[in-house]
Amino acid sequence: MNFRITFLFLFLFSGAFAQDSLQLNFDSLLSKISANQIPYKALSERTILTWDDGNTAQQFNASIRVKKDSLIWMSLSMFSFEGARVLISPDSFRLINKMTNEYLVRDYSFIQSWILMPVNFEMLQQIISGEKISVNEKEKLAVIEDGCYVLYLESDKLFEKIWVDTQNYTLKKILLKDKLLKQDMTITFESYNSLNQKPFSYKRNIIIHRDAATMKLSMDITKAHIDEELNFPFEVNEKYKRVE
Repeated sequence: MNFRITFLFLFLFSGAFAQDSLQLNFDSLLSKISANQIPYKALSERTILTWDDGNTAQQFNASIRVKKDSLIWMSLSMFSFEGARVLISPDSFRLINKMTNEYLVRDYSFIQSWILMPVNFEMLQQIISGEKISVNEKEKLAVIEDGCYVLYLESDKLFEKIWVDTQNYTLKKILLKDKLLKQDMTITFESYNSLNQKPFSYKRNIIIHRDAATMKLSMDITKAHIDEELNFPFEVNEKYKRVE
């Protein structure tokens, strides 16, 4: 790693390089983290989502289904009434709004405009499954910092910092920082329990900063299942008006 990248990592993310920092073998640490994460072809979750954009806060019950590398399906309900259904593929976003009897179809850039970060389908999938986020890094570094394993990564668009538990190699926190705009996203992972004999975080908190705006999303996962047979119903009938 060249000096410019090392300097950027250590001072942009952490402010200063902690005195007890010790450089580690990045690939060895990453392999231990990866071994702790759940391999799956299909994932389903029932979760309570709380969204707060600084002006209003809303809570939803959500059913989330993932066909790995192919589809993400969501059903959002409030007071036991399904209000919306979402279907996301690597190149499209589809939404049925049952409150207004409307539906829309957009390309994936719609997701990025809503989340305010350059997040692709794979990264969204990794947030749902509680995995390390892939940024296609060109530079990387692993250290022990303040008694915690820390990974630093850099791609063309993003800086990433990952805090890892030193006892069981589970993720504690991820910071994504946009290199082009003044925005960042922090994800914390809590309430680990066993799922298919692997540690799985049942509570996530996501905070997005962009300029002066702050948005928060909490995920309280009540049920999770791996590799069950799933369907992804998304029927649009004549009562729904397409929004252009």
